[in-house]
Amino acid sequence: SLNRREIDLDLAKKVLRNFVKSSSKEITIDTIQKMVCEYFDVSYAKLLEKTRKREIVQARQITMFLAKAFTKNSLKTIGEHFGGRDHTTVIHSCQTVKDLMDTDGVFRENVLELQQKVQLAAM
Repeated sequence: SLNRREIDLDLAKKVLRNFVKSSSKEITIDTIQKMVCEYFDVSYAKLLEKTRKREIVQARQITMFLAKAFTKNSLKTIGEHFGGRDHTTVIHSCQTVKDLMDTDGVFRENVLELQQKVQLAAM
């Protein structure tokens, strides 16, 4: 305990805030694309293709989902980074990822792990 208080995450953050500069890096769509490609062992070119192979589609959808969550880019801009896809494709991808996370445990674990990787890259 510290100051007769149980050490928890909030206390640790308060203490560390005084010692660590808030120098969070801005995450870009390109950074997220590279992370997802590496994670799923998919080439960057495949991510941008029009292919409908399940493993490629899911990697692309997760990347769009993470780009929406971690960048300040518009849906249109995110779509443009995926071979000129429409903003509605990005909306559909994000909804599909949310739905699959609710029904598929392995898929959810993959997305959560990637979210952690992106968050760590931002630190």
